[in-house]
Amino acid sequence: MNFENNLEELEKALLETDQRIKKLETHKESVNNEIKSNKSNSQANAETLRRLERNLKELYEKREFLIKERDSKFST
Repeated sequence: MNFENNLEELEKALLETDQRIKKLETHKESVNNEIKSNKSNSQANAETLRRLERNLKELYEKREFLIKERDSKFST
């Protein structure tokens, strides 16, 4: 990643990660609503939900890392 020594790149990566999290959370909510209303293939929705949750977990971990990096840059 290019942001190790560049605070601007770090902030950009954090913003992009936050935007991606928001998009996936919206998609997850939509899939949950489909599952509740039984509008489509529940097995496919279950798989989609599993993948969304895995991707969200990874993005939240990345976000946490980026925040720690940013905070460490501000403190030095």
